[in-house]
Amino acid sequence: MYTPSEVRQIITDYNWMKNIIDSKVYENDSTSIGQYGIESSMPKAQGTTGDKVLVRVLRNDKEYRKHQELIDKMAVIDDNEELITNNKDYHILQLLKQGEKHKRIMSIMKVGRDNFYDRLRDIVMILSNAQYDRTDTSDTSYTSDSIKQTGD
Repeated sequence: MYTPSEVRQIITDYNWMKNIIDSKVYENDSTSIGQYGIESSMPKAQGTTGDKVLVRVLRNDKEYRKHQELIDKMAVIDDNEELITNNKDYHILQLLKQGEKHKRIMSIMKVGRDNFYDRLRDIVMILSNAQYDRTDTSDTSYTSDSIKQTGD
């Protein structure tokens, strides 16, 4: 379960997390030692395990856990975004996920600064509350308009 500030940070970081997962940067690492040519005659590192397979398995496990952590964070947003029923709020979230700057989103959506940040706060609250509401089977769809009305 993530706090509202953590949910907001996940939304902000969503684009680079997606890029890391898409690039599979952690899977393209090599631990091989040169066996031919000039590399074979160079001194080898001492004091480390000589089992290349074990080293790779340990590294893959660590990388897999980090990779899975990013996927789990992104799933909080992806699994609950259908709860945002206000069209503007939904599209603001999509633009944020694509990595657009706040100023550009305000320009595209034709919303003012205060309105934008109110909507962003509403989006964060909807996604944050949805983590707890997932165990409940009642209707959990929200709009930023309904939240503002209940706050009056």
